[in-house]
Amino acid sequence: MSALGTLRRFFRPTDATIALPSDPFIVIDRERSIEKLKLDERAERNGGQNYPPSDFEGYDDVELEIIAEITDHSTRAQIDAATNQRIYGERLSELALLRELSTITGATAQADGDYRSIVINRRGRLSLAKDAIRESYKELAEFKLDHGLRRPAHRGINPAYAWSTIIISWFVESAFNTAFLRVNDEMGLLGGFVAAGVVAAVNVGLSASVGRSIWPWLFHRDATSRWGARAVLALWSIGLLIWNLLAGHFRDAKAAGLPSPETAALSLLADGPLSFESIYSYGLLIAGLAFAVIAASAAYKMDDPYPGYGAIYRRHEDRCDEYADEIENALDELKETRDEAIDTAKDIRDELGTQFRERGQIIAARAGHRSRFRQHQDYLETTANALLGHYRAANIRARDDQQTPPFFSKRWEMPKTELPADPDEPTIDSEVTRAQAALDGSIKAVAEAYSNAIESFEHLEQIKGSLGDG
Repeated sequence: MSALGTLRRFFRPTDATIALPSDPFIVIDRERSIEKLKLDERAERNGGQNYPPSDFEGYDDVELEIIAEITDHSTRAQIDAATNQRIYGERLSELALLRELSTITGATAQADGDYRSIVINRRGRLSLAKDAIRESYKELAEFKLDHGLRRPAHRGINPAYAWSTIIISWFVESAFNTAFLRVNDEMGLLGGFVAAGVVAAVNVGLSASVGRSIWPWLFHRDATSRWGARAVLALWSIGLLIWNLLAGHFRDAKAAGLPSPETAALSLLADGPLSFESIYSYGLLIAGLAFAVIAASAAYKMDDPYPGYGAIYRRHEDRCDEYADEIENALDELKETRDEAIDTAKDIRDELGTQFRERGQIIAARAGHRSRFRQHQDYLETTANALLGHYRAANIRARDDQQTPPFFSKRWEMPKTELPADPDEPTIDSEVTRAQAALDGSIKAVAEAYSNAIESFEHLEQIKGSLGDG
């Protein structure tokens, strides 16, 4: 959902390179510092000269160098500590989702509203399709009632099969008749096939038209329609017989080598309709009638035998299929939107918990780092006094006057510094809990809205049942 999706920009960057510091403070190797500052040599040299004098009140040059060295470490430690404190702050700022707790709560409510709006919109679009289905059921029921039908429409053979049968009938009849009509043809086999093809086209084409358009009316409830269909079929039968008789006489005329065999065939038909000169002409007649009946039967079986019933039934089925597809598409869209909304809410909830836990860890680590800085300053002070003590003891051992300057007994106190104050982090435990509860509520609300949508969409059986006797 867009309302929750916008919160994804507050997720932690996946390529964050700022790491939490562990212990950035250095440890001073005293032996190496003694060697670096040459404390033993310088203490022996200064002590041998009874320097500093016993009445000296300040730090001598070696002690000042020790103090400067430790102070330098302290300054660098303070800079590093301040940098690390800033890093902690940057890590906290990366947890931007925690700053959007009120937005999360509001976004969950908006997401629920958006999803319910989608459900309402889909329901409205289905309402029009549902009205069309109701009208379709009524239309089909009225048609069945008006025509006394108590059965579903019979499915005809596949139109591809029917047309294939008709075309094959034409081709086979043409090929069969070619053998009879090629005799005495100037073009030979080709001329015979052309003549046979024309004869078969008229024979098969007209028969297919009659089979599809006229035969079904023999079963119509209206008596006038039935008698009209019978009259047309009688005319078709007569015409079919005459056409195939004429084809047979046409073959006889060509075989006899008569000029203008088409005209001669008409004369032969008038003189003796059933009198052929060759048995092949009878074969031409029988083949023509047979293929005509086959073509008419194939066209007749393309649809329900009752006129108009197959068409109205198919329209009804198409509307039902479209309505079922519309419901399926609506449920798929709602399911996809639901899953997206729930996954987004879960991601935000999980990320919110992760950031909240990390926030606590960062704050605790930052406080520990501040305490560690204080301890490090104490450590530097202790180290400085240890180096001073080492130098002073060696200096005293080398002195001829065996006098100890009073200042040698004084402990050096390093000026302590504090890191910049941390900003007060508000207590957000209750807000996080409230935001997570809102996300959980959003997940349940969206899932519930989807379930209600499924129940609210009327399926075909429910629509049919609401119409009473369907």
